[in-house]
Amino acid sequence: MLDSNRKSMNERDDCLFDSESKDITIIGGGIIGLSCAYYLSNSGYSVRVIEQGNIANGSSRENCGLISPSHALPLPQPGLILKAMKMMVKKDSPLYINPIMDWATLTWFVKTAGQCNNASMKRAMLGRQQLLDESRPMWNEWAEIDGFDIEFEEKGCIQVHATKSDFNKFIPLQRMLDDINLVGREFIGEELLELEPGLKSGLYGGWFYDIDAQMRPENIMIGMRNHVESSGVEILENCQVESFESKQNKITSVKTSNGEYSSENYVLATGSWTPKLGKRLGIKIPIQPGKGYSITLERPEGCVDTPLILSESSMAVTPWKSGLRLGGTMEFSGLNKKINHSRIEALKRGAKRYLRAPGERLIQDKWYGWRPMTPDGMPIIDYSPKHDNLIIAAGHNMQGMSMAPQTGKLVSDMVEGISSDFDLSYYSAKRF
Repeated sequence: MLDSNRKSMNERDDCLFDSESKDITIIGGGIIGLSCAYYLSNSGYSVRVIEQGNIANGSSRENCGLISPSHALPLPQPGLILKAMKMMVKKDSPLYINPIMDWATLTWFVKTAGQCNNASMKRAMLGRQQLLDESRPMWNEWAEIDGFDIEFEEKGCIQVHATKSDFNKFIPLQRMLDDINLVGREFIGEELLELEPGLKSGLYGGWFYDIDAQMRPENIMIGMRNHVESSGVEILENCQVESFESKQNKITSVKTSNGEYSSENYVLATGSWTPKLGKRLGIKIPIQPGKGYSITLERPEGCVDTPLILSESSMAVTPWKSGLRLGGTMEFSGLNKKINHSRIEALKRGAKRYLRAPGERLIQDKWYGWRPMTPDGMPIIDYSPKHDNLIIAAGHNMQGMSMAPQTGKLVSDMVEGISSDFDLSYYSAKRF
């Protein structure tokens, strides 16, 4: 429990809270922040969410909407550094790293390089799997909430390999996934086309994961926002955090561009912006923004029916009834807002390489967003090292949507003081 002096649930039921005082203030209105708000409000807490922009307009908005327990493999893997160096010489490669780095970025890359071994990868797989597996059935519960028109479907996901060599390189990793019951069914040649007729002929093979699902991410953000607000959660948009007031080991208030707000407890769920706010709290949080892009197309005739991961192109394809989304790339260049159009063209070329009907007509603007990447590929879900009434919930490494439900539940349980069967050491803020 964050604050041992906090009133019990029964005592709180008899209290009135004005707009300036809440049980919990959540900083960050992405899917992680809204999931925390959902479970905390369900537990009877009064909740405020502070969002620097608009809800449903950040990185949770136009990702590919995959719910992927199969994605337990972290980015840091053996051979990543050599692979990254080779990719950096290609102008439109799926991975770009700005060679000009500040000290925090350089330190992050050194720590990440230290995680590129089998032992660290296996540990990260287990930590990620906990959150992914527990969140998966919770998504079915979310899909049943009144007013959630999120295009939720349970069609699995296919990881497609255009070449035999790329397929064979993945076999040892798949065997590691098999060992933790993330079994991929193997489809080669014509078997792959029978599984997904929307793919081009001539592709070597793929792995089918029937446990995965999909939804429309902007719809879940709108639905979740409306739901928590109707449950009494106060949402403050376009509200910039400027500073924090602290006394002893507790935050007493947060000063924003809209005024000063106080609560008994706080949650920091600000994704890639977490290190900046951490500095204001005197906390070093090793998260780097990994910039990704997506484009949303009109659903073409002959469109694939199953979500895909296109291995050689390092991109995802998600078909919905209302459209087709292509997303991918990883660009480590800070929080810059410049669109690199070569990355957009690479997404289009990747789709044409694999899909019979890659789509042509854009129905939404080209989009980019930042994924919060930690050195070991696991999020931070833990108490602040310096504040007794602050929980950090950030750094979900491209899996924020997939991990959101259980993250929100864990945060709610931490506030309530409910012990967890999870091994929370995976997500410790002190592990770096």
